[in-house]
Amino acid sequence: MVTPLPDSSLRARILAAADAVELARDELCRLDAAAGDGDHGVTMALAARAVRSRLAAAPDAGGADLITQVALALGSVGGAIGPIHAAGLLGVAATLRSLGPIAGGLTVEQLAQMSEAYRAAIADLGGAKPGDKTIIDAVTPAVDALRAAVGSNTPLGGAVAGAVQAADQGARSTAAMIASVGRASRLGERSRGTPDPGATSFALILAALAGVSPTTV
Repeated sequence: MVTPLPDSSLRARILAAADAVELARDELCRLDAAAGDGDHGVTMALAARAVRSRLAAAPDAGGADLITQVALALGSVGGAIGPIHAAGLLGVAATLRSLGPIAGGLTVEQLAQMSEAYRAAIADLGGAKPGDKTIIDAVTPAVDALRAAVGSNTPLGGAVAGAVQAADQGARSTAAMIASVGRASRLGERSRGTPDPGATSFALILAALAGVSPTTV
């Protein structure tokens, strides 16, 4: 069950996600050290600080403009993950703008559309597909869960909870995979055994945005 944050505003949820990422820094670095250079947690912590700085400098930003500010902050950090998240969030912002004024909160259909834009943008940028042991392996189950919730007329809270659970399971499933793209792909069979750090941090972020406790880290 999703437990809403005391302040359910988008800004509050984004800041909660930034806090969650920083708290998980060491564990994310540990996961990355198994197949990468061990700096994913540091990079994501720097991204969290950049997000806070951007939001502080844009106190009146909301909706698509707020998401764009987060995208710009993430795109400013080093490594591959920042630009990936930035591309996805810019896709989300563009979709949100295309929906026009929203009264009464987002619907499950609208969330599904934005999640699909996020997935399409990061897939186009990185070229990864499900099973490659990347962030896509957590994103895709979450997106598919939201789309399935639309088809089953699941209420918003249940749809979000399902997406969080699907992302968590997707991130966990990467432990059994062999990396096919990125630096970890050079390790072949040795890349198996630990969850992908990018998939793990995505699941962590999604849980924080939804206002629930993460279980992947």
